[in-house]
Amino acid sequence: MKHPCKYHPGTQALWYCAHDGLHLCQQCVEGDEDQLMEARCLLCNHELAPAGQSQVGPLWQRLDSYLRLPFALPLLPLMAIWAVLAALLPPLWTMVPVALLAGFPTFAFAAALMTLRAGPRKTRKAAFPGWDCLGESGVWKSALWQALPAVVVIALAGGLMVTVSVPGGLLVAMIGMLLVPALWLAVLVQGAAPGAYAAAATYIASAPRDYGVAAGFASLGSVLVVALVMVAMDVLPVPLVHAVAGLLAAWWWLVLAGLCGDIAVRHGRQWGLNQGGRRVTQPLAERRQRTQLCAGRFDKVLLTTTKVIKSKKATVGDWHHHDQLLAVLGKEQERIALAEPYLDWLIGAQAWGDAMALVTRQRLRDRQWLPAAPALRLALAEGVYSRDPKLAVALLKDLHQKHPDFTDLGEAYLLLAKVLAEQFGLAGKAEQYLRFVESHCRDARLRQKVLECRAAWG
Repeated sequence: MKHPCKYHPGTQALWYCAHDGLHLCQQCVEGDEDQLMEARCLLCNHELAPAGQSQVGPLWQRLDSYLRLPFALPLLPLMAIWAVLAALLPPLWTMVPVALLAGFPTFAFAAALMTLRAGPRKTRKAAFPGWDCLGESGVWKSALWQALPAVVVIALAGGLMVTVSVPGGLLVAMIGMLLVPALWLAVLVQGAAPGAYAAAATYIASAPRDYGVAAGFASLGSVLVVALVMVAMDVLPVPLVHAVAGLLAAWWWLVLAGLCGDIAVRHGRQWGLNQGGRRVTQPLAERRQRTQLCAGRFDKVLLTTTKVIKSKKATVGDWHHHDQLLAVLGKEQERIALAEPYLDWLIGAQAWGDAMALVTRQRLRDRQWLPAAPALRLALAEGVYSRDPKLAVALLKDLHQKHPDFTDLGEAYLLLAKVLAEQFGLAGKAEQYLRFVESHCRDARLRQKVLECRAAWG
């Protein structure tokens, strides 16, 4: 592991934050799950760079290595195949499409090379694809969709050079080839389908410096190839001219594939390519809070959770998290002030164990503490009377003195009578509360419940 993540030490860092000087993994990066169009740090919100990009330097500084790429031993046969097949064709302009067919193995290798370079590094077993890639239907499909725009530009430019003028054809070739790398990247990232071409502008805008190198080579390189072929026509026999044309076409194709592959290596993560990072499974808000907590920025997380608990989408987990942050930061007065709203959420979620723990914590600070709202007392007592009957009695007694206008006073005293009779065996005390309900409540349903209670207790 070259660089571990600052906040997830067991995970390899995929990004580098120049503002904070931190190496970060995918979990610490802001975005829509793992489909990132712009990678930003969860801590400072500054734009991130791929972890290894600063070490390899700008793409144009390594251009010489790309120009030498087709002469690597695994790729030399491709250049030879195209040159030999092109040399065997008769000297007719109508055979140009047939000459392009000789480049099909190169097309497939170029597509496989880009996929290999842009994929997860851990799965790479070699620097170049093997000949077995020619047996994969997916590679051929990608190769055909990537070859299509280049072939169209070549055919259009060639037709103009023959029928109109050579400068006009060269101008069309230069302009058309500027877009070919973006279309290749679109097929690589989006998949081999016609709709992939629509995303080409995204890759130009999100990697302008590196894309400029590839587009410049695609445009100027294609013109250079045509110029060399035109010079060869004056000094070499026609079969050798065809061979030179095939050789230069293969060289141009493989160099451009190498450039596009490395652009995908540098920027593929923000385009959604899987390059070996752990897939993001947590929502963005949870990842941001986790990273900020790991960085010790508790105040910033507290501000976020305070906004959350005030919203209608708050959950008991949000309240629990907020309460823990207040404890960590030593803000006990705020914890006390928010105890009753927190208790209300716990009761609503029927988290009776947590509710009792909260009441116990508050009563350790103040023995006389109980929820002020009578409705909250009744709801809590209904949930905990079988677990803690003493707490239920404390919650319900003397409600008629403290809250004489409480509309559910009859229900509260019926529950209190039930607890006294069934949990403590105090039938006489329970009878006093039943009489209070009979004398102060005119609800026939409550009177019927009083009769049922007396019958049940004998």
